[in-house]
Amino acid sequence: MKNVAEPVIKNVSDNTRAIPREEQLPMILGISLEMLNKAKNNDWEAVIELESQRNALIADFFTTTISTDDGHTVAYHIDKVLEIDRQLIELGSNERDKMRENLQKLSNGRHALKVYSAV
Repeated sequence: MKNVAEPVIKNVSDNTRAIPREEQLPMILGISLEMLNKAKNNDWEAVIELESQRNALIADFFTTTISTDDGHTVAYHIDKVLEIDRQLIELGSNERDKMRENLQKLSNGRHALKVYSAV
């Protein structure tokens, strides 16, 4: 498996740089897992960067018709990625709520300071 931190590049004029189709699904799943690990460590910038790489791979993968023989494998990978995405959404929502709470505390502190200064 390739290093998921490397950017995914597909240059139409140079197909040798494209990732082979048989490696794409495992790589998409690997990037998704890495996104989850980064999210658990509150490294949201890395999550966003990895998501753009993953999106490029997903777009590339689905430019070709899926054979009937590959249907179960593709469905398995899609289910796993969706499961990971649900966890990412939950972690993101929790982080958003924490940030909202911190901003509210900051706003309350500013208001209290303003009232105190006015006295």
